[in-house]
Amino acid sequence: MYQLINDIVTQFRECFKRQKTWQWFVCIVLGFMIRIDHRGVTSTITALRLKPGLYHTLLHFFRSKAYKVSELYQKWVAVVLKYAPLYHESKRLVILGDHIKISKEGRRMPGIHKHHQDSQNSGKAAYIEGHNFGQISALITNGVVTRSIPLMGELQESSRKSGGKSLIVQMITLAGKAASVLKKPAIVVLDAYFCGGTTWETADEIADSHSNRVLEIVTRAKSNTVAYHEPLKLSKPKSGRPRLYGEKVKLYDLFSERSADFTPKTMMLYGKSTKLQYLCVDLLWRPAKRKVRFVLVKIGNTRFVIMASDPTLTPEEIIALYGNRFKIETGFDDQKNDMGGFKYHFWTKVLPKRKKNQDTQAPTDPKSQDKVKKAIQATEVYVCLNLVATGILTIIAFRHSREIWNRYPGYIKTVRCPIPTVATTKSTLSQDFCAFLPMLKGFTAFRFIPKLQRLVDFLYHAG
Repeated sequence: MYQLINDIVTQFRECFKRQKTWQWFVCIVLGFMIRIDHRGVTSTITALRLKPGLYHTLLHFFRSKAYKVSELYQKWVAVVLKYAPLYHESKRLVILGDHIKISKEGRRMPGIHKHHQDSQNSGKAAYIEGHNFGQISALITNGVVTRSIPLMGELQESSRKSGGKSLIVQMITLAGKAASVLKKPAIVVLDAYFCGGTTWETADEIADSHSNRVLEIVTRAKSNTVAYHEPLKLSKPKSGRPRLYGEKVKLYDLFSERSADFTPKTMMLYGKSTKLQYLCVDLLWRPAKRKVRFVLVKIGNTRFVIMASDPTLTPEEIIALYGNRFKIETGFDDQKNDMGGFKYHFWTKVLPKRKKNQDTQAPTDPKSQDKVKKAIQATEVYVCLNLVATGILTIIAFRHSREIWNRYPGYIKTVRCPIPTVATTKSTLSQDFCAFLPMLKGFTAFRFIPKLQRLVDFLYHAG
């Protein structure tokens, strides 16, 4: 298990200009993996028993110029491809994409905007102020259990606030970056927010070096989605431009109009056997300007429509793909609650104090702008390193599940899955990492840590 951790983190050495910077990277990633609380750099110092004087040194790492966040993500995606058994469908890699909104109240933090949360959870406010992160995840599987493993993430802003591309374009572009590093064609599964022509247009523009299409889209259709039959071919052409679309079809009306045509099927969805009915139709969709495969699904009283850009996918494959989309939500839960991946607070004095429900006016002088960029970089680096730590724990859970369960110090009343969760794996590592550390001197990633540790176990002594 420790050999696996060493092999993974040593591959990041080429991403850093200096050996020392890579060592701080290792310390912070290990700190994320074994800390028991979420108090930023303080928790890392506590978990690894580092010297208190290293606090500011660790903080400076996040603003360092000795590496680039994009290169860290590229290396991590290559590591995942090498060490994780990834889920494929129709010989294509399956990836998931979604946004997560993080509430932040810092008045001098850059990138804070007002966001609307479209959620049915009554515990979530309709509007929050904070950051919006886009993330791409893959699916790791052992043939029985399937979970998400994060690949790439970035801080994203809407086109109105950033003056650039929309959130949809940024997400599809991020998926294209992940697919290009993986060097494999991919199917990206998205929720209904991405049901629009912009999604298809952006995916069409992403191609490999041989001009082959890289991304196929599977998403849920909105309740008001309409499509069209092909226009009828007239025996005698009329004057004027020929029709591009035929009869209009309201997709959700087909649930009642063609109820007798639905096919019954039993599938494994959300970890259990589920009885459902489906109807597959290929219709012209005006936003995409071509035929799209629509799959209408009935599960009990629930009705929804899934759409796919690839007409060669079977209805069962499309339903199974969308059934795995929710795993990115459980992955967000691991990163947010178990790993504390969004418990950051990076700010700069050059920004004026932000007033409630108002965007901060960015400074205009180059020196202040550079400090703002460093604060944004620190935020993205924090999330990136926590993402890497979460991914390493996920790989360990799949490759060393028996060892994790044998050494797990806690108690779980009902063990529902043979693969331990991220929280379980983290607890197992954290209980005895410092005890094992003296025996890990043969590994490159661990041999320098004892020199950074304090000489006593306790910082404070009774006077």
